[in-house]
Amino acid sequence: MNRRHYFIALLPNAEIQERVTRLKQYCCDRYQSQAALRSPPHVTLYPPFWWPDESVEELERSLETFSCQAAPVELILDGFAAFAPRVIYIHVAPTPALKTLQAQLVKAVAKPLNLPPTQRHPFTPHMTIAFRDLTKENFHHAWAEFRDQSFAARCWVSHLTLLVHNGQRWQSYREFLLRSPADPVP
Repeated sequence: MNRRHYFIALLPNAEIQERVTRLKQYCCDRYQSQAALRSPPHVTLYPPFWWPDESVEELERSLETFSCQAAPVELILDGFAAFAPRVIYIHVAPTPALKTLQAQLVKAVAKPLNLPPTQRHPFTPHMTIAFRDLTKENFHHAWAEFRDQSFAARCWVSHLTLLVHNGQRWQSYREFLLRSPADPVP
């Protein structure tokens, strides 16, 4: 049985993606942490999971049904934070709408499909700029640089994105338009 690695996320607009990618590249150049460059800037709603190729249509149908009942959400990026001693990220405000969207996704999609429960910590929305290959020593240097820096941006996200790993990096597989029941169906 062939299967691929997927995750479900919200991707910000192109301007924010460019700004965040520049920070990821800076962390790669300055602190030798390139792992974050292997995915587009995003807020993870459901972390990576393996899914069989023959069941991808079922996964897509479930996400399509869910997205028809979910509303667009605003991402509010504000400053930097860290999961010591390996991860530096841009803080994303855990707004009620964002927390509700994530919880509803788990309830409506992940649980019925029996996606593996990979979430070990409570949902903490963030956009990673350095992780995994960031050494503890470089983490301390980078965190000293970023902890007091400002970063502010906000945007509305109208699509849920299913990403797939191609063996080298994460790429967008399919987008699902978020439209609450009150919105007309195109």
